[in-house]
Amino acid sequence: MMITFAERSDALSEQLRELEHQADDGDQLFYCAYLLGLLGLHSAAEGEGTEEFDAYFETELKATLTAEGVTGKDQDAILELWQKVTK
Repeated sequence: MMITFAERSDALSEQLRELEHQADDGDQLFYCAYLLGLLGLHSAAEGEGTEEFDAYFETELKATLTAEGVTGKDQDAILELWQKVTK
């Protein structure tokens, strides 16, 4: 059975909450919180499949980072964290 986008979002959110709990600096907390917030916004998206959700969300993430004017350093760190939780 295929995993739904909502289930994938929940699973990734759990991983991020665990990393957030272990974070030892403000930047890491910010990166986790940023991804958690965006996952919350997109968790109701319709669809199925792990790869499909990850591709969809990564596109949305990059667009949001650009639209919000997040600094290059923070964009890189947020995308690196995203890659870490989706491996």
